[in-house]
Amino acid sequence: MTPRILFSNKNLTRTDIDLLSLIISLTLNSNHCYAKNRYLANYINTSIRTISDSLSKLKRLGYIIIKYENNERRIYLNKEKIPTKVASDVEEKCNNTLATNCYHNINNNRKNNRLKRNEPIPYWMDHPEVCKASPMTEEEIKALEKELNSIK
Repeated sequence: MTPRILFSNKNLTRTDIDLLSLIISLTLNSNHCYAKNRYLANYINTSIRTISDSLSKLKRLGYIIIKYENNERRIYLNKEKIPTKVASDVEEKCNNTLATNCYHNINNNRKNNRLKRNEPIPYWMDHPEVCKASPMTEEEIKALEKELNSIK
């Protein structure tokens, strides 16, 4: 769950990106993370010193904000630098208007893109209501099993 923006920053090491990804996941339920350096180091499989250096770097680059409240360190994400919207939020708020906006944005981006596609828009993009999950029928299960057995 690493935001793509982090991969383009050449100042960040793989450890910095892993640490920030972990902090992002730990801040999903509350707006902050209060994990100790030892926990972070064990989770990422690195030293406590490396975590300390990486936290300092992420703070200096403005990705995180560290505050102390009641003698407890809290690590906050700088929401101006790191997008914090998660897929479940989008799924909950998704509706046809959002799908329509997405459809228009894709088409507008395609018009401005040098690599224009000549294929028609897929049916599911014009009709997002067809993208609903439903359990397989008995016939579909048998057909799938038959197909899988023929591959072996």
